[in-house]
Amino acid sequence: MRLWPDLGLWGHGDVGAAHGAGGSAQAGFRGAYDWDAEAREEAEAADSGGLFHLLRKLLQEEEQASKLTEEKDPVTGCPLPKVDMEKDRYSCVMWKKVCVDQNVIVSYDPETHPKHSMGTLPYLNITEIMYNLPSKYGIGDRYRKGSALRFPALYVRPSNDMEEEPELQPQFSVCTLPVLLYAHYPFNAAETYRYIFEKLVTLQLAGFFNKHVTLVPGVPPGTRVPSYTKFWYGSLTDKAVISLSELSARKPSSEPSNATWEGRHIRCFETMLGCRVRYDRYGLKFYRAAQYVVDHYKPQYLAQSASFEQRLFASHKVVIPEDPSVLKLVFISRNDDQSAVGRTILNEQELVQLCNAAPAGDLPPAAWGSPYKKYLCFAHTFGESQLMDVWVMRKVDAILGMHGAGLTNGLYMKPGGAIIEVRPFGFSGRESWANRYARFKASSPAEVPWPIHWYGIDTFNASLSEPGMFEKEDKPHFSKFRVIKARDRHVRITWPSMRHMLLTVALSARTHARYMSLRYGGSYYITDTLEQAEWPGNDPHVKKDLQRNFTSIQEEWDMALKIPVDQAALDFAAVPDKL
Repeated sequence: MRLWPDLGLWGHGDVGAAHGAGGSAQAGFRGAYDWDAEAREEAEAADSGGLFHLLRKLLQEEEQASKLTEEKDPVTGCPLPKVDMEKDRYSCVMWKKVCVDQNVIVSYDPETHPKHSMGTLPYLNITEIMYNLPSKYGIGDRYRKGSALRFPALYVRPSNDMEEEPELQPQFSVCTLPVLLYAHYPFNAAETYRYIFEKLVTLQLAGFFNKHVTLVPGVPPGTRVPSYTKFWYGSLTDKAVISLSELSARKPSSEPSNATWEGRHIRCFETMLGCRVRYDRYGLKFYRAAQYVVDHYKPQYLAQSASFEQRLFASHKVVIPEDPSVLKLVFISRNDDQSAVGRTILNEQELVQLCNAAPAGDLPPAAWGSPYKKYLCFAHTFGESQLMDVWVMRKVDAILGMHGAGLTNGLYMKPGGAIIEVRPFGFSGRESWANRYARFKASSPAEVPWPIHWYGIDTFNASLSEPGMFEKEDKPHFSKFRVIKARDRHVRITWPSMRHMLLTVALSARTHARYMSLRYGGSYYITDTLEQAEWPGNDPHVKKDLQRNFTSIQEEWDMALKIPVDQAALDFAAVPDKL
């Protein structure tokens, strides 16, 4: 499998100890910026190949992935599922000779069974794992008692002579190895991606487990595994992703199953693993994880390209051109249930029309020499087909949407793509946790220079936002947290702020150095009135002493235009995906 490689730290976005050393910029400070040093730094990066050199390595070299050797069981001929406990970072628990029965793990292991030894049966504590109540209206933090619910204990017991389930036969499969995986907030796609999926990709590349294991995402007993979890985890295994409830259900052993090598519903295993994955600084290669998904599903989404083209045209009368001179931007459109709650762009269709009919004055000036000569904007409802979502993102240059998990789709884009995040009134990065999600994923210290560029629009004009359902109705059992109500407000995006983002993305032209020039100056993150949304020194992902206030957006653009475009990145983005 060809993957996004380890990215060396160089140039812009250097983080870590330097953060504490840099002095905070004062309001109004523009600073004396050493453009000669900037040019030298860029030249050094170019000499080593820079960002696109790393991309070429991605395409030309095999990632040093799992060191687990492929072995086959001599009796059955199955490819053996393997884990290397030396690569375990999360104190995972291994059970030997176990069966599963209605969410209970039943041990037959003579090393720990009371009939045979004084050993201690391994136990996995998951009672500290939190989840929000899932509903068609989204995550349950909108309810006063629907947030931070706790998982029940995982029950593990020794087998006994009073077993009521005759299907529990101590014939333990060596060909199927279930791995139970627990992490916080499994019903929130953004949290699932951040808390556990990215780390699983990193663990698999490190050789902790191979693709022949059966992945069992931790969800409360009796609830379904979300479709996005099955989709993401499916890139890590050659078997179906399954819940513990389903794996341990009392069904005949003859019933077909894609979650086992045997192809039928077996419930007894020679080895079973349980992990509680913590959020820590391990991995943090969010773009690489998304490219892992892209690489895995590429044969499938390419095979269905014609069908996806027909669906997109039928729903929005859109054909995505392959013309690289067209800057292609997709709006995250919300379904009816999501729109009922909030976080819709109220003038979405108007913006799409204005974008597609943009006059010359709203397009990149000819003097810029921009590769983009016109725009194509369209809306797409993400989540209805994850495979189509990947296909769409591989064809666009930018994604725009309200704060939410849908922006995670932006990580599927080719290098240099743009994520534009919109926040409603009362939920700006100044007064909430908004910047911990999409911006952090696109600004990870482990992936410098950043393959994806984040931009933001914070709504500071109250008249541009309308209350969502939970704020409007305000029933006693609804959350009283002001910031949650503010998060779910609807928004109208002003055309000047939309125009600014289109021009800024076009100017950046998938070129990291240009983007960083705009990021240092603050014009990448604005309010609805084109003011700077974040004071210098408050961006934790770049050197504080390089952050400055802008006094003129045009001056910021002019400075960025002094930096040559990364033509190799533009050329790569212009080539359609192929096997």
